[in-house]
Amino acid sequence: MYRGVRTALTLVAVLAAIIAITLFLAPKHQKKTVQAPNDDPWLLVSYDPDNQAGTYLGNGFISARIMGSGVGSQTIIDDYGREKTILQPCFMAGVYEDEKIVPVHTWSDLRFYDGETQFCIDKRAGYKQVLNLRTGILTTHATWRAGRKTLKGKIEFMISRARPHSALLKATVTPNFKGVLKLAYLSSLPKNYSPVFTSIPSAKSPKVAKATGGSVEGYVYEIGSTGLFVGISSANLLKIGSAPQSITLAPIYSETCRVERNSPVELHRFTSLFAGSDPDQVGKAARDEAKLVMGWNRTSSENAIAIFISEHKAAWDELWKRHIQIEGSPKDQQAVNSCKFYLLQSVREGSQWSIPPMGLSADSFSGHIFWDADIWMFPALLLQYPELARSIVDYRYNTLSGALANAKANGYAGAEYAWESGETGREDTPAGLLYSNERHINGDIALAQWQYYLATGDREWLRTRGYPVIKGTADYWVSRVVLNDGRYEIRQIVPPDENAEFVDNNAYTNAIAKMNLQIAELAAAQSQQPKNPKWATVAASLYIPFDEKGQRFIAHDNDKGHMAKQADTELLAYPLQFTLPGRDMKQIYRNTLDYYGPKVGPKGPAMTHSAHSVIYARLGDCDKAYDAFKRCYEPYLRGGLNYFNETSSDIRTNYCFLTGCAGPIQSILLGMAGINIDYFPANPDASELNYAPCLPGQWKSLKVTGVQWRGKSYDISIDDKNKLVITDID
Repeated sequence: MYRGVRTALTLVAVLAAIIAITLFLAPKHQKKTVQAPNDDPWLLVSYDPDNQAGTYLGNGFISARIMGSGVGSQTIIDDYGREKTILQPCFMAGVYEDEKIVPVHTWSDLRFYDGETQFCIDKRAGYKQVLNLRTGILTTHATWRAGRKTLKGKIEFMISRARPHSALLKATVTPNFKGVLKLAYLSSLPKNYSPVFTSIPSAKSPKVAKATGGSVEGYVYEIGSTGLFVGISSANLLKIGSAPQSITLAPIYSETCRVERNSPVELHRFTSLFAGSDPDQVGKAARDEAKLVMGWNRTSSENAIAIFISEHKAAWDELWKRHIQIEGSPKDQQAVNSCKFYLLQSVREGSQWSIPPMGLSADSFSGHIFWDADIWMFPALLLQYPELARSIVDYRYNTLSGALANAKANGYAGAEYAWESGETGREDTPAGLLYSNERHINGDIALAQWQYYLATGDREWLRTRGYPVIKGTADYWVSRVVLNDGRYEIRQIVPPDENAEFVDNNAYTNAIAKMNLQIAELAAAQSQQPKNPKWATVAASLYIPFDEKGQRFIAHDNDKGHMAKQADTELLAYPLQFTLPGRDMKQIYRNTLDYYGPKVGPKGPAMTHSAHSVIYARLGDCDKAYDAFKRCYEPYLRGGLNYFNETSSDIRTNYCFLTGCAGPIQSILLGMAGINIDYFPANPDASELNYAPCLPGQWKSLKVTGVQWRGKSYDISIDDKNKLVITDID
């Protein structure tokens, strides 16, 4: 017995020694720190410098992927143990080539060198990356090492919310040595894109505009042969100790400076980007913006930098005044905050571009616009940020000509909106895929147009922009339906449940088509435009598959109750709020959800659960609404910075799925907070919101601030007794 214990102790000692030696000899890329639990609702934290997801920063116009390095690049170890640096893409809204979004010049990188040796993050030293959701600033705290030499400090990165064309990278590091430090900015232009140096003759010998406190450089290049030019300019301010010094970091350029031991080095690098058809104009605009934000013609560039940061924070402050406040689980609040943050930084007031499913975080799905924007993201924005939501509906007006061309090419009247659209609205779904037959998108678009009008009461917008879209989509349905035994049918389409492939009379498609036709009638009256008499005729006799015995909707003809990809038939309850005259709709909604809810595959997208959450809340099942709310975000968040994944099964690290981010927001606003938009009010001119809150037992209270409706602002408070208080804050 004693010998056995002694042997065991000896083995333990040997193992301990092996572990100690292993740690001592561990390669420099081994991590020392681990992820700690974080319930802070406003600060997202990663302790992993190798985080494959990183994060995505943007302002609805420009964007950048930022990794664990704190900048737009990531150094990895390949299969042969060699270090390899990967540049991350940057995007601009509306920069398309051949209907596909394309990355612009990577402007978000910065590196430190000791001669030829790069300083890399010391992964055995302290590391912490913090995304402040209140301010939109990402801060990376680390130690960078090159042999025995180190730089200890932080990199801060922000894309200005106040100035749509500008971003700031700020690096503050303290060396443990005296000598030479080289700062380099590695850039990449998309393949086959030639710089057009209309404003700068050469990248190696840039024409630099000198000014007090800094210098500025820039250049212009064309996106392929599209006639669209991008102008980029950078302005830099370097401080060593207390002495300011100006340097220029050109796209393929580096600068060397001398540093003192324990004397901080501080670099501010502004980047400004413009796009347009005139290369001289975009080049000048980018340079002028860089000069402005750096403080040209002012007494101090440092003051200008402080103003830039202050304006950025103030703009985010303004957005967060309209918020969702949960008294309950900190994780719930953190999830809502992060989802709102990623969604808000993907839209911009005055924009004419919609939101791809991944926003500007990646070129996944070619940056195309789907129903995701109109049905999922739009309602999450409309009630608190109608000025931001407007770009989604305006994009459909701007691409109406493409939709008209699609319909004509396929032998139909009106407008046939593309399942995947880019710059022009022409159908760009990859050839051979059946998804281009998801014609429900026409009705989804019309519903969003009508919701925007109901929310704003903007009759001029309806007359000039909304109504042409609604009319075009309604005319399409009239030409698409088939009269069969006294009823109109819609055949051979692909429903939201794409697993079903081609079907006849999908309940969701037929219901949204009927609503589209009814909306067209109302929109014509509101905008004083002539009606198409066939709208009412088709709407009155459009077939909706229904099971009289089970008192529920039927997915489509010959439905066998197969496992669905995502919610489909239950969407008639929400978001459609589709009704049948003289029926108990609550019971029908419940029966439909009870039947089809369990038939949704467990690996599907998050939107299913957010829709179920809203339906449960409207049925008064508050705890089930909460369970579905948790399911719509918990399995999908990745990494300490809450990157949203598209499905719960796969781990995708190269994009943030904004469609899913919109789900928790819809779940609360249109479900548990009880807000309901009546799509067919008796008097559209006096449309009002309806309320039926359903607070789950897991929360003590819920407050929604800054609800916007027809030019007025409201705060909504709900206590644990489901008592609702509405405060007019105008």
